[in-house]
Amino acid sequence: MKKANPKGVAFFDIRPRAEAMYVGWPSDADALVPYVEHPELMTDWDDKRHMYKLAPNQDFVPEIERRLKDMSLGKDATIILVCRSGDCSSKVQDRLQTAGYTKVYGIAEGVEGDKAKDGPQAGQRVVNGWKNAGLPWTYKLDKAKMYFQR
Repeated sequence: MKKANPKGVAFFDIRPRAEAMYVGWPSDADALVPYVEHPELMTDWDDKRHMYKLAPNQDFVPEIERRLKDMSLGKDATIILVCRSGDCSSKVQDRLQTAGYTKVYGIAEGVEGDKAKDGPQAGQRVVNGWKNAGLPWTYKLDKAKMYFQR
């Protein structure tokens, strides 16, 4: 979809900044716009999820609007979202549709894909996903495409 219409389709990586920095990101993405962020000191723990608590990025929708405007696109533009596993993309689709965006799509398997259920890599994200499919990927971040809180 993006290759067929590179100027008319927006592709956003919605993972936290730290994840893009440490794991890399799709080199075809137009921008990194985190849906959630790690609080600065990561001092709060989520017992249910067995991880540090994440904080919603209150600037998420306004940043999407700014990025689309910079691309000369509006609320009717096709938007593609990618997160780690596909879970956040579906939540963000709903949030953007509520904000008036009409063509929002998520990459179902995300950047890292699903976890293997058995075998030597059981529990690791090695099944499907952007990286496992061999799609364009880089550890080099482009500052102009990175998110800075305003």
